[in-house]
Amino acid sequence: MPRPFFSHVRVYGATHKLGDAVQRLAEAVLWLEHAPPSVELSIHFIRLSQMQLLNHERRGIDRPTDVLTFSGSGSGSPDASWVNGVLFPDKSHIVCVSDGLRASEWAAPSRRELLLDLGEIYVSVEEMWMRCLRYPFKNLPFHDYLQVALTHALLHALGYDHDTPEHWKKMSRREKFMLHQLAAFRRRWPGCLTELDGIELLASVKA
Repeated sequence: MPRPFFSHVRVYGATHKLGDAVQRLAEAVLWLEHAPPSVELSIHFIRLSQMQLLNHERRGIDRPTDVLTFSGSGSGSPDASWVNGVLFPDKSHIVCVSDGLRASEWAAPSRRELLLDLGEIYVSVEEMWMRCLRYPFKNLPFHDYLQVALTHALLHALGYDHDTPEHWKKMSRREKFMLHQLAAFRRRWPGCLTELDGIELLASVKA
């Protein structure tokens, strides 16, 4: 898969190896969604304490979570300008992979070229690691969990949601499609998508 180079997609707080892998994953998902090269998205890897604070401040839940998505104007965020408010539905803009709060409705394909600011994604590898240890039979292996969580968060940033049964089916189908395509990319173009190795970052946090 040729790299589309979405130059406004940024990864913060990750190790070089993990940051590059996350960048490639995000590019692949955006490419499959036919997102324009001008889209803007920031992905932040933060400490467990920071995630708990963020979750408390923005959702009123005083505990950490794995991933939070704060959609931007291109996703139909309530914080968008009035112009984007006309173009996209005005819904709740905070989404958690595990807890699934209401988010913006899926943007119609005809409007996909209008997407610009996809917002911010916040990730806690510490919370994911602890969930894997705490519930080994209920969670995916750590690296798989990280990929699924990021893919899910990216789809939320793109406007997908699971606030209704219909939306849930649509997003679930798209997520399965994405994971299938990512696996196919790895088989066809070895090296195009590298492993999401969060262990190195986890070790640096624990140090």
